[in-house]
Amino acid sequence: MEGNFLATLDLVPEFAARVRGAERVSDFLGGAVPNFFRTPYGPGWALVGDAGYNKDPLTAQGISDAFRDAEQCTAAVDAWLRGTTSYDDAMSAWQRRRDEEVAPMYEFTTQLATLEPPPPEMQQLLGAIAGSSAAMDAFVSVNAGTLSPAAFFAPDNIGALMSAGVSG
Repeated sequence: MEGNFLATLDLVPEFAARVRGAERVSDFLGGAVPNFFRTPYGPGWALVGDAGYNKDPLTAQGISDAFRDAEQCTAAVDAWLRGTTSYDDAMSAWQRRRDEEVAPMYEFTTQLATLEPPPPEMQQLLGAIAGSSAAMDAFVSVNAGTLSPAAFFAPDNIGALMSAGVSG
């Protein structure tokens, strides 16, 4: 971990010199979390948020996921209690909806969490949007969870961003 930290610092020599000249007051700490999907229900129980679907905390979506899951789970249980559907049908529909809705953010987050340099296509996109406040705000909105990665990375949107970046 320390070696990677120092190698990253070396990418900006002036900053690396300042950091290397400082006194370290604690050990390096690091960690990783497993990324997974679980079946979020069973007879008499349901899991919401990180308990049923977990991803790296890098994009800070956990509490939003928990609120969304709780709301949608409640709607599924309500449908079952009103007798409009069976418990298994209501809950499996909730699970399918959850998985479909979170898949784009899950993929985006797990790619970011590798902490590897972005793939060449992403580097090209980031270069194209540099200098465009609207495009950069949209990219940040993906990380914030207010814009779906599926919408931002849709081929039509990418084409428009790349065209604007190349011509602008």
